[in-house]
Amino acid sequence: MSRRIPLPSANDLTPGQHQGWNCVWCGRKLWVGAVSAGRAKGVTGKVPYSIEVYACPLCGVSPRSGRAPQA
Repeated sequence: MSRRIPLPSANDLTPGQHQGWNCVWCGRKLWVGAVSAGRAKGVTGKVPYSIEVYACPLCGVSPRSGRAPQA
């Protein structure tokens, strides 16, 4: 069973990552082949929320395999 690297907090995402334009792991622009990395969780005031985040094809495999994402 492979371990999964936790997603960053939704509060720590850059605007591009938050909008789904950049990879959640390395920050590269997502043009083609982006994969869902899951839902990043955050809190606004006292209200919890989550947002779908995406990874580039290179990083999309690494978090699931337990290896550190490549920068």
